[in-house]
Amino acid sequence: MGIPSFFSWLVGKYPKIVGTIIDVYSASSSEDEEEEKEEKEEEEGEEEEVEEEDDDEEDEDEEEEIIYDNLYLDMNEIIHKCFRLNNGLVYNWFFAYLDRLFRMVRPRRLLYLAVDGVAPMSKMTKLRQRYFKTAKYRADSEAEAILLTEIFRAQGKEVMPRDTYELQNPVVKMPGTEFMEKISAALEYFIHERLNTDPEWKDIKVILSDANVPGEGEHKIMSFIRAQRSMENYDPNTRHCLHGHDADLIMLALASHEVHISILREFDNPNGRVPARFYQFVDIWVLREYLELEMKTPGCKQDTARLIDDFIFICFLTGNDFIPRIPSLEINEFAVDLLIEVYKTTFNKMGGYMVNTDKIKDKYGVYLEVTRLEKFFHELSLCEEKILLKRYELQEVCYHPCQ
Repeated sequence: MGIPSFFSWLVGKYPKIVGTIIDVYSASSSEDEEEEKEEKEEEEGEEEEVEEEDDDEEDEDEEEEIIYDNLYLDMNEIIHKCFRLNNGLVYNWFFAYLDRLFRMVRPRRLLYLAVDGVAPMSKMTKLRQRYFKTAKYRADSEAEAILLTEIFRAQGKEVMPRDTYELQNPVVKMPGTEFMEKISAALEYFIHERLNTDPEWKDIKVILSDANVPGEGEHKIMSFIRAQRSMENYDPNTRHCLHGHDADLIMLALASHEVHISILREFDNPNGRVPARFYQFVDIWVLREYLELEMKTPGCKQDTARLIDDFIFICFLTGNDFIPRIPSLEINEFAVDLLIEVYKTTFNKMGGYMVNTDKIKDKYGVYLEVTRLEKFFHELSLCEEKILLKRYELQEVCYHPCQ
């Protein structure tokens, strides 16, 4: 679910956060061309000077800098994407999809596969609401289909029977179901088979957190990253790559405050083929630099990490998987820009940051400064009437264009 329209706003506002774009169907042909070029360069390089060899070594070092150490896969998106068709080849597509992601990123140390477990109560409440609406829509569609079938048959037209597929029901893919048990067994088989046969997996540590472990996939991933950071031998320059489509993953990556972290996303494919054709890397460290410039109040010395924590919090006012949004805030209506502007103008009035992380080391978690939050809400409420009036004017123009 994530934060609706947030990623579109983010890319439009900060286009440089999108890094390398990969065309998976042309990857094999481009690799062949690169191999041919390398062979030619080797033949020509035998007669070149030593200085040029040193330049080649420097180029290799630069290429090594973009290699990722750890790859984290939020499996539920992959499961919903691959298991759409009632076809015996679904598991083959599922394994091929995982292989493709692994070869694109090529992690050096770790592969973490996280399947959604039992979600928190706030998320379950929103899921129930969505499933009730979906069930009502399906019941109405079924009644309409039956009526149309009877009409067509009365007219003497041939009506083909509709295909039914049990996995079309999202409840089947919830934790604790027989389907998710099959997925866990399939992933265990896949991991053991690759570790024993694929040389690229030889030095990789693989962790599988299936649906029996409570918590959503992206939250289990971030908990693992935080646990690693608390270890004495942890390398702060570790490069992380997360695969997922929810905008919540961007927020979680920002909240981790890791130096090098990227998110691998897929372009929406209108044909609905599995998998999507294009992939793109979203560089979170570039986004951090953007936000550092965007959120700072002129004339104030501010901590970038705490500004980012406040940015995450105010963005959640537009709604996410756990909390409802404020009705007057729509990302399509530049709500995030408004929130940032109100934050900057009221920072001095608030007296500091809204999110307080002083007690996080004492395991009391993060808490909010309520008095500062009240001041922020007061300033934000002054814009609400203008927003609602503007919406009303636009609706009047749409409904009565001739007036």
